[in-house]
Amino acid sequence: MPKYLQDILNRLTALLNGMTKRADKWTKPDETAEVVQGVITEINNVAKEMSDAKEAYALTQSKARSVQAAAIKKADEIEMAAIAYEKGDQVQLNLYGIEVKKERSKRSAPSTVLQAKVQDDTDGVGYIVSNNSDPVADQYEWHKGVGTDPSKTDVIPEMKLFKVTTKVSFVDDDVQQGLRYFYRVRAVNAAGEGPWSEPVSRVQ
Repeated sequence: MPKYLQDILNRLTALLNGMTKRADKWTKPDETAEVVQGVITEINNVAKEMSDAKEAYALTQSKARSVQAAAIKKADEIEMAAIAYEKGDQVQLNLYGIEVKKERSKRSAPSTVLQAKVQDDTDGVGYIVSNNSDPVADQYEWHKGVGTDPSKTDVIPEMKLFKVTTKVSFVDDDVQQGLRYFYRVRAVNAAGEGPWSEPVSRVQ
């Protein structure tokens, strides 16, 4: 949950606690525990919508990368066929937008095993998640999971696609106190994916 929502949620939860214990003082219809609980529910619902939207966007980014890779492969095949059909005639190849003299270097998929890192954010809420760079990466794909026992670092939970980014560092403030979060990352480009990093984890 984003910090700005978590802050007001904590505030309302504390107020609700006092209102519940002192229910006899709260008799106005717009100042009841039920009203406050409704606002809390609304915050939790919109936070879930944000989380779902973030996950859906990450999945769409991953799908777009797969579509790009397939499109590049098809374009390469058609280009090679055009060069063969036109027998290298640059005048005719100009119609295809092909410059034969232009040397093309075939890219390879990333091969670097990245080092993932997670540390508390400077404001004490959420984590700064980072990795070293890969020289041939277009993007970095992050997976995230929540451990069932915050005291254990050796039991790796199911990890789902969390974020696809071009940055080597970002803030994840969609975390809760007392839970252990695991992260792993790999470099990706149009040619494929690199190997996964070792999972890293932290409890806030």
